[in-house]
Amino acid sequence: MRTKSVTFGGKKLRVEESRISELEEIVGKLFPESKGKITDINLDAFMGQIGFDLFYDKIPVLFPGLTVDDVKNAYPSEIEALLEAFLDVNFSGVKKLIGPLMNLLQIGIAQPGTPLAGSPQK
Repeated sequence: MRTKSVTFGGKKLRVEESRISELEEIVGKLFPESKGKITDINLDAFMGQIGFDLFYDKIPVLFPGLTVDDVKNAYPSEIEALLEAFLDVNFSGVKKLIGPLMNLLQIGIAQPGTPLAGSPQK
């Protein structure tokens, strides 16, 4: 399990990797319309919520030990570090796989009879 330590609003936090089921639950709480499915997140609606209330509402969902007062006492750089730690701990492996997966996807969708880059020509 991956972990990372971050200081937030004067508190030392340990960000721990979540299980897939926990991440699905978090997505459902953060974006209720998605019912936990990342593909069903409405980013337009989310962008319409940008403001301080978004931090007060969403950060305690990601980190249940934090309160609205903790968020109010944090610096913007601490919010950034906390969210980066969450993404790094939970999705760094996914980020490493994106490139190879995209390559496989490109190979898979190549039309039959169409030579792939680097393949010998007939």
